[in-house]
Amino acid sequence: MIFPSLKPRRRIRWVRWVFGLVVILAVISVGLGVLVGWKLTHPARDPVVSSPINWGMPYQTIRFPSAQGNLRLHGWWIPATHPAGITVVLAHGYDTNREEDGVPLLAIAHALDQMGANVLMFDFRGEGRSPGSLVSIGYYEQWDLLGAVRYAHQRANTPVVVMGYSMGASTAILTAAHTRLVSAVIADSPFANLKTYLEHHLSVWTHLPSFPFNAIILGLLPPITHVNPGAVNPLGEVSALGHRPLLLIAGTGDTYIPDHNAIALYQKARQTDPAARLWLVPNANHVQAFKVDPVAYLAHIYQVLKAVDRHVRPPTVNVGF
Repeated sequence: MIFPSLKPRRRIRWVRWVFGLVVILAVISVGLGVLVGWKLTHPARDPVVSSPINWGMPYQTIRFPSAQGNLRLHGWWIPATHPAGITVVLAHGYDTNREEDGVPLLAIAHALDQMGANVLMFDFRGEGRSPGSLVSIGYYEQWDLLGAVRYAHQRANTPVVVMGYSMGASTAILTAAHTRLVSAVIADSPFANLKTYLEHHLSVWTHLPSFPFNAIILGLLPPITHVNPGAVNPLGEVSALGHRPLLLIAGTGDTYIPDHNAIALYQKARQTDPAARLWLVPNANHVQAFKVDPVAYLAHIYQVLKAVDRHVRPPTVNVGF
């Protein structure tokens, strides 16, 4: 019996006190979980502070429509200095912008320009300079990327390769699965399935204990934001790429999106395309493969681009960062 030494009235008061405390803790946990979840899907904008001209690349500021909603996204069009006949669309990760300094994407764009590729860099909805406030980690972003692919195809009339990072990598797979306008995909540090990933790694982003906050956030946030994490499933879509070139990149030291995600995607892709490739970079953390080994990184990229356009030029050793 609970509180056996207490008189009935005092026992009832204790039960009420404990029950009230449990209710208060539950309310606080739910409120904190919803607040943190809301902030994760509505992150503060990372301002765009640089430009391709800082890397010696002439460019044009562009706006183009997302394939979903009434959003006109902001970006840069960087025409190849010496065109080879291919265009690369760069898709940045979560809570950053088209520059993604952690990679850094302007260094990648510079290397792609040297290879002869046009480059389109843009901000997903709710990030950088693009309109919107909700960041859905691939659920709506795939429509933004489709808009970018359509713009690039119409602008240059060349094969389009999508090269994505983290959220952008998974979004690249989802987008390519639904349009033949994408000729190849390079996915650096993708997650395999958003719902499964968040169930196991949400605390990496919330900095809250997995119990009870993962269940609270994943249970309450989808109906509030109208985002279904279970629908963001690159693992279920990757086979739709068929025999289009696919390169998956992951760091073995990635603590944000562990390399088993890329491995699972690779194993699934190989069922329909034995030529799909996986490059695991020893000790590299999240989207850090380029910094760890830039020469090998560009060599892998070159092989994908060359499979799409044989006129692409080999990368230079000096990557400029």
